[in-house]
Amino acid sequence: MFLKPFKVKSNSALKGSDRKKLKADVLKCFPQLTEEHLQTLLPSKASVSAVKLLTHSSTYANVFCVQNESDPAPVPLFFEVEKAHYPTVFLLWKHPSLLYHFTVWDPVIDFLRKGADLMLAGVVNHKESDFGQNLQLGQPVAVNTNSNRAAIAVGKAARSSQDMRQFPSQGKGVFILHVEGDHLWFGPGARPTAPSLGPPTDEKEGENDEIEVPDEIKAEENGAEVNIEDPVEETENLNVLEEKLEETKISDEDAQAGPEFMDELLRYCFLKSWKNSAKKTPLPLLTSNFFRVHMIPACPSRYTLDVKKSSYKKLGAFLKAMTQEGLVTIKEQVKGVESIVEVNLEHEALKKFHLREDDFEEPKVEEKKEKESPHIQELYKITANVAPIFKNCNCKKGDMLTAQTVRNNVTEYVKQNNLQNPDNPRFVTLNATLHDALLGAAGGSDTVNITWEEVMQKCLSRMTQTYHLTATGPLTQPKPVKLEPIDMRVSTRSGNKKVTLINNLELFGIDIQDFARKCQHGVAASTSISEVPGKKSRELLVQGNQVDFVAKLLQEEYKIPLRYLRGLEAAAAKKKKNKK
Repeated sequence: MFLKPFKVKSNSALKGSDRKKLKADVLKCFPQLTEEHLQTLLPSKASVSAVKLLTHSSTYANVFCVQNESDPAPVPLFFEVEKAHYPTVFLLWKHPSLLYHFTVWDPVIDFLRKGADLMLAGVVNHKESDFGQNLQLGQPVAVNTNSNRAAIAVGKAARSSQDMRQFPSQGKGVFILHVEGDHLWFGPGARPTAPSLGPPTDEKEGENDEIEVPDEIKAEENGAEVNIEDPVEETENLNVLEEKLEETKISDEDAQAGPEFMDELLRYCFLKSWKNSAKKTPLPLLTSNFFRVHMIPACPSRYTLDVKKSSYKKLGAFLKAMTQEGLVTIKEQVKGVESIVEVNLEHEALKKFHLREDDFEEPKVEEKKEKESPHIQELYKITANVAPIFKNCNCKKGDMLTAQTVRNNVTEYVKQNNLQNPDNPRFVTLNATLHDALLGAAGGSDTVNITWEEVMQKCLSRMTQTYHLTATGPLTQPKPVKLEPIDMRVSTRSGNKKVTLINNLELFGIDIQDFARKCQHGVAASTSISEVPGKKSRELLVQGNQVDFVAKLLQEEYKIPLRYLRGLEAAAAKKKKNKK
């Protein structure tokens, strides 16, 4: 994730409330840490900053750095990606037992530093009970080596412990996010290197499993173990290990480190499309539709297909390469519009095609009921100012009422006290209680008669507006704040490229990941999700000015009322047709 230089979008010092939230999040994610540990890591007098950055793969991350008075270099301690917190290797050097560590042989480090994920075949062989006692898919883990227990990489588990024990030498074990020596260091001078903490002990962090030497590293003659001090035998063992690693295909092709990977991903999705969804599609087929309807859905879930990040730069150039290979035939049936008119399903590349290891179907769950439209109920909380009006209605301070209930209760109070002006029914004569409740001390004593409309407006204004949201997600309790509308803004990035930024989706119970996929498929544009310090909801970025599409999606599929949408004026102006 940080192998290539990234762009720093903001760098701000954390306020007291943000510090408390960071500490609470860290304690929740890493219960091994105590309050004393946190006080050492995040001293009161130290400066703690949140750095929002955009990686080369268009992923947003927040990095939390600490700078002590005695040390001018800010030290990154944690980073946050998609609401998950991970410690940096710099923190793990101080607290090695914070995460479960996968121990690998020293030669594996070179593969990880090139951007590869960790394959289980590169892990030091363990007993069947190893791979953590109860690791879950996606859980933060670390990697160290057989010669040094200091962490050299941080990532998330690619599989559960149970799955790894069933297939201990097959497939991926860890999706690597951060490696020693990458660009996740903001201090001056050279990046620090891992300290020597000695080899891992038989007791792994959080575990009691012994580390066994693999059979390939044992001597085959007379069953005697290899003498590691013998340089000749050690070289032979390393050669055996390197051959074993090569068989597992640990290479930088599996990492999103540059255009080479995106080239391979494009080709993979192209071939997969013709083996699956596009196989029986009638031809001719517009190239743009082929990419949007077939190639994008064919992309493995953990990647994002983006032609601009490949060496081809444009879809036409990629499809031209596929034409030259003899896979498809493309013709310009209408000027400026290309279509696929023929596909060679007997091509050798299609015959030999097979799914990648990381291309798996999400586990099927029970069919969800049809999405209900969100019900947003505006409520008003009784305050001390207006409580006397509602006393006879069995309502007390703190109760939540709808606007209609407020009107009914106020009307009942006026009738019970005969306050309606007999000469003009449109007016209400204020008694002392109603005067203090609606106007307060600033209202003066001269005000006697006001209209019914003013009575209701002033009463609601003296109450606290809240909201109650149901249907789109878990039931939320009424909150003493006004519901912020979904905000859509169009911003210009480098190269004069426009992007649409959408905020507050999650406040309405909308699954932001699902919404991002709908945008990606609907407008064939890349998306990214990022945390925004100080905000209660994550921000969604969609390439291009997509305000029209987003607004239509929110209103038609998610049933969000128009009054809760802000920024519609930023939509791209529609081109006027020239009159002939």
